[in-house]
Amino acid sequence: MSKLGLLGYIATLVPGLLQIRRSTWIAAGAGLLLLGLTAWAAIALIGGLWGQARNLSATAPDVVRDATRAAVGQVEVIVPGVREKLGEFVPALKAEPPRRDVSGTDIGPVARYPGLARDYWHREGREITVRYEGAADYAAVLDHYVSGFAAQGYRQNLLSAAPDAERHEYLKDADRVGFVLTRDAKGVVKATIVTVLP
Repeated sequence: MSKLGLLGYIATLVPGLLQIRRSTWIAAGAGLLLLGLTAWAAIALIGGLWGQARNLSATAPDVVRDATRAAVGQVEVIVPGVREKLGEFVPALKAEPPRRDVSGTDIGPVARYPGLARDYWHREGREITVRYEGAADYAAVLDHYVSGFAAQGYRQNLLSAAPDAERHEYLKDADRVGFVLTRDAKGVVKATIVTVLP
């Protein structure tokens, strides 16, 4: 198309555009504005949803894993050993490796229950408090310490007992050892031993 042809086309178009009423121009402008705002809102909504989806996709495995472990922990209370059996088929459900021990030393005449990590150590004067924590069978841990103290010649003095917590005192000559065992809602077992050094 030549320049003269284009100018001729514009010359015929302009008088037609000038005959369009003002209300039509306002309606067309409002329509274009509404169309632009709708497109902007759609792009903003899609961008926001995309960002949320990316965040959820990053946290979803953690949420699912934590929820599954909590559910398995509840079932573990009813059916001991279910975590190990399910862990054979679903590796993510296997018990987590024990956490790193905090500084300090193990105390008491009974060796620490296997799989529990030392998560607290405190000394005040001659008294030392140590707490071990981990995923373990509550009854097995209790039996380990009760029979361990008995094998060392300690006399047991039961102070309190509930389905998820027991307090004992073990005595042998002038030696006195406090023992507390608890289990939380997630099935985590905590064994606390308090002793006074000679």
